[in-house]
This record gives sequence, structure tokens and C-alpha cells, in this order.
Amino acid sequence: MMKLFPDKELYIAGEKNSKYGDLIERRIREGNLTNVHLVGTVTNEERTWLYKHCEAFLFPSLFEGFGLPVIEAMQFGKPVFSSKETSLKEIGGEYAFFWDNFEPEEMKKVIDKHLDNFYQSSVLAEKNKSYAFSFSYQKHIERYLNIYRQLYE
Repeated sequence: MMKLFPDKELYIAGEKNSKYGDLIERRIREGNLTNVHLVGTVTNEERTWLYKHCEAFLFPSLFEGFGLPVIEAMQFGKPVFSSKETSLKEIGGEYAFFWDNFEPEEMKKVIDKHLDNFYQSSVLAEKNKSYAFSFSYQKHIERYLNIYRQLYE
């Protein structure tokens, strides 16, 4: 897909020293993609910087558990583009944009359709933030404690 966005940069964070990392590096090299960068594992500070300074968060994951990166990106008021797989459709809800498939042209169409609109409306970023901050460890723990209290009673 990044061949279709020659004026954009894609930074992929995650374990670089693995079979999957090797595959991604090979595809970058073979595709002569100068706008795709596999940065490896990042620190919390680096991750925060990336979220804060990105234009959008792309998450075409097929094997995600809860989808915490989606929530994290939304906390920074960033548009999220994601797959509909596993919990991602539920987690992103009406606040994320979803690809129906992973054909590069189709993925680009979804991004082109929604990216500019997202930034033309200050309301969308604030809605993303508000929604994302409704998820918290404190709320999660409180809900479990309430369940245990009810069971105890």
C-alpha cells in the first residue's frame, strides 16, 4: 500500500529480530520502499512520541487480543485505520475506520476517504479521545471488584 503513498512515511514498531521482522525487512527491500521504516521495539517514551506526532495510526492486525494500540492512538486524538479482525471492530467501534480487505488500492481508498475529513473536524479528535479515555485499568479493576462483591453477597 505504501507504494500508493509515496509522499507519506510508515514507521512499523515491534520486534524486529524475528521471522516476521525478517519478512517485513525483506518486503521493504524487495519493494524498494524508501518510505517504510521498521524501527524495532520502542520504549514507552518513543511510543508516546510516535503517537503524538503521527498523522494516523494504521493497524492491519489479524491476531490482536484486546486492541490496546487502537485505544492508545485514540487517546492522542489520532485517526485509526484497522482491520475488522478479532476484537478490533468492537474496540474501534464507530471511532475507527476499517478496511474490508487488504488489497492496497482498497486500503488507500479508505484512508483517502477519511483522513482529511477527520482533521477538518475538531470534533472527531475530541470524540476519539473521550471514547479512548473511557477505557482505564481503574475502571477495569472496579468492575471486577463489583462482580466479586456481588458474588460474595
